[in-house]
Amino acid sequence: MSQVKAFFSRVWDAIDSRISRPQVKREHLLLYLSLTLIVLGAFLLRILPIFSTDILLKGLDPWVQYRSAEYILENGLGEFMNWYDTTSWYPMGKEMGKTLYIVIPITAVIFYKIALFFGFGTTLLTVSYFVPAIFGTATILVIYKLGSALHSKRTGVFAAFFLTMAEGFLSRTIVGFYDNECVGIFLMFLTFYFFVKGLTKDSIVHSVLAGLCLGGLSITWGAYRYAYDLLAVYAVVMILLKKYSRRLLSSYSITILLGIMIGSLIPRNGVDFVTSTEQLLPVIVIVGMIMITLYQELQKNISVEKLKKIAKYSIFGLIGVGIIAVIVLYITGDIAPVASKFLRTIFPTLAESLPLVESVAENLTSSWASIFFNIYIMVFFLPLGFYFCIKKPNEKTVFLLLMGLTGVYFGGSMVRLALIITPAAAVVAGYTLDEVIRPFALIFQERFTISRRKRRATKQIGKELIAVAYAFIAITLMLNVIFSVNMANRQYYFNHELTPRLTTSQGQQFLAHDYQEAYEFLRLNVAPYQPGEKPPLVLSWWDYGYQIRVLGNCTTLVDNATINSTHIGVIGAMLIHNESSSIKLMKKYNVDYVLVLSPGTIGSRSNDISKSRWMMQIGETYGNRTLYDLGITYKNYYIESPDVGETGGFQPAFWDSVIYKLCALNLNADGTYGGQDVGGMQSWRGGELANAPDIGLADLHNFQLVFQSKFAMLRIYQVHY
Repeated sequence: MSQVKAFFSRVWDAIDSRISRPQVKREHLLLYLSLTLIVLGAFLLRILPIFSTDILLKGLDPWVQYRSAEYILENGLGEFMNWYDTTSWYPMGKEMGKTLYIVIPITAVIFYKIALFFGFGTTLLTVSYFVPAIFGTATILVIYKLGSALHSKRTGVFAAFFLTMAEGFLSRTIVGFYDNECVGIFLMFLTFYFFVKGLTKDSIVHSVLAGLCLGGLSITWGAYRYAYDLLAVYAVVMILLKKYSRRLLSSYSITILLGIMIGSLIPRNGVDFVTSTEQLLPVIVIVGMIMITLYQELQKNISVEKLKKIAKYSIFGLIGVGIIAVIVLYITGDIAPVASKFLRTIFPTLAESLPLVESVAENLTSSWASIFFNIYIMVFFLPLGFYFCIKKPNEKTVFLLLMGLTGVYFGGSMVRLALIITPAAAVVAGYTLDEVIRPFALIFQERFTISRRKRRATKQIGKELIAVAYAFIAITLMLNVIFSVNMANRQYYFNHELTPRLTTSQGQQFLAHDYQEAYEFLRLNVAPYQPGEKPPLVLSWWDYGYQIRVLGNCTTLVDNATINSTHIGVIGAMLIHNESSSIKLMKKYNVDYVLVLSPGTIGSRSNDISKSRWMMQIGETYGNRTLYDLGITYKNYYIESPDVGETGGFQPAFWDSVIYKLCALNLNADGTYGGQDVGGMQSWRGGELANAPDIGLADLHNFQLVFQSKFAMLRIYQVHY
């Protein structure tokens, strides 16, 4: 009894000493104060648009996420999994549970119910609007922990600071960008953090947490492939560097297998997820590590010569059986090949053969300029950081090196993957900065142990030079802040896709509400129909599919999911053909209305005419695979490299296309619109469109203009057969 009392007495004394005489080291106080300011600044930076724009989701894909969240809130998750949407991808429809990742809509619903529970009067749209900023800020903390686990807390703080200001990360975590990436990137780097902790601490708990996060990532974002493959490459490299350990086998196998098991639970992935090429490769690495472990065990009991023979025959036998098994499973369809979209990420040279993938601006290959703007000052730290990692190879630096190199490669192969390169670059840059200032910090604190031979040189490094070094770093960081805030100010805070900021010929800026006007017209005048009637069908290029369905409440032929390339090819043919051929195709699908994005009276160059080349290419590449030849030949409408006697650019057949006529109606070359002079209207006619002909009402026979927005950017035509 006395021992129990003594134990509780010691516990109480320890608690009392901590409370009454708190001992906080100065460096710890500074570190956590810095981290607090970084996190607070990160959140404020991401919510600033609420002071200048309405609460509207940004981009295109977030609208289908919001629609899914609404459906789950009203009908439950079970109904969502079985939801067959007949109002999109007409006439086939779409299985929503099998085409969408479920975590994003579920997250908004959970946050919404939590807000209601605590008495906050809000809407699901408002909650969805703030989700990206919440998870973006949480990712800053994850990067701090990852940097701390890989090197030091200073590395973590620097990495968190760099990521807070990075354009490539800010663009996907700002309020309104309610899409898979904001939660996916959080789970991806949380996976890496727990994996590193599980490996270095030989902790099964951390490895299980890494597996749970990897599984969550697998049901959140298609970029889960990067996480699986990075871990697999890391394991292989560690084996080649002769740094293999049973800790690696334990942490890696738990993470990968648990992730695959969870990832296969949703209809979007299904059982095929287990046998897909992307998941089989990491599993093969596990088999290889098990073989290495068995070899190490057999070394203790079998002679070296006999063991080499067994190993040689076993390896050849396993390789042979594996190759045969893969061939058989591939032929029978039990192994899914790598999707073309992701294959193009690995091999960017495949871009020309995949026009549908390339028609998405975010899928284009990144330019050096875009990479620089995404990571800015970090680009100068990367080479030195890679050098430090190579100079001191261990479990942590090898992982950091591979994460940085693969991040740079994939971030350069596709614009949208800037979201992957940015956190990786932030950690590498944080590590670099920490290594660079560490000697100065130790000298300043007089804690730098150095040999006698170099002590004389050390004495020459005065505190003035140290102050200059710190000042240089401070200026560098401030430049990063100024650049990032200015970029964010121009691109995100005062601009929105639905309310673009335009400039008059007098230099005055204003917000255009053309998109909102068009979708309101659809919702109020087109969408309503009587029971028993066919719902009105709106044809447009796939870019506007989600917004027409959600904001306009109308049935669409295609949308941003791009799940059926042949169907998109048919839509491309409808828009590129001349009126007589196009109307025959439209009649097959009972199209009622056509929505186009025109240059308008402001001469905008972001319009469907500029997208028409993709319509031609996709119409030719995919449309001609249907049972009937759509008759689209790209060269008939546009010639990129003219031969002798040919004229490059748009061809006469294009001027007769439906998409050109509907976009160019009444936008005359002389700058007049409806007999009135409109300054700047003809600016879209530069370059290849300099000789574009005028189009009047007499040139349209089957299309009636029933709506156009204030600046004629959005036009809606009714089809008459």
